[in-house]
Amino acid sequence: MKKVVTLICTVMLASITLLECSSSDDTKKKEDNKQETTKKNELKADSKATYGFHDVVDVDGLRIAFTKAQLLETEGKKDSVLKLSFELSNPTADKEGFTAINLEVKNKEGELLDVYPGENYGKEIETGTTDKGAGYFMVKGSAPFSVTYIDPDHKEVTATWNLAIQK
Repeated sequence: MKKVVTLICTVMLASITLLECSSSDDTKKKEDNKQETTKKNELKADSKATYGFHDVVDVDGLRIAFTKAQLLETEGKKDSVLKLSFELSNPTADKEGFTAINLEVKNKEGELLDVYPGENYGKEIETGTTDKGAGYFMVKGSAPFSVTYIDPDHKEVTATWNLAIQK
């Protein structure tokens, strides 16, 4: 009887050990897949490339993704203001500043749009945090709009998005 109890305990202990190893391996695989997916969606800023909506572009540590471009009505004029919504994240060890007025926005014809005097985004993004915001520009010409971010600390680092209007 003592041998049977010992055998049962050994089998149970071995089963539990195997289950624990199996689940931790599955968890590790899921985490690796999640990191791999995140890295696939993140693109390093390339001044020769053009990005689109939801492309996360790493511009010298600051990660930027445009989520929406829409025309707003102001002063009774329909479609007179372009609102660009974006998400930012800062995985670096230092604060990163970002302001929407540093975005260079051009229309389909290549004309530079003026910044609309409103509540344009401008903040220091703390280490390890994310934030959302918007920039506003006076519309002239037609879409799609080309939006270029130039890193103020490293002017040679730029990223450009080609954004169409979303309803």
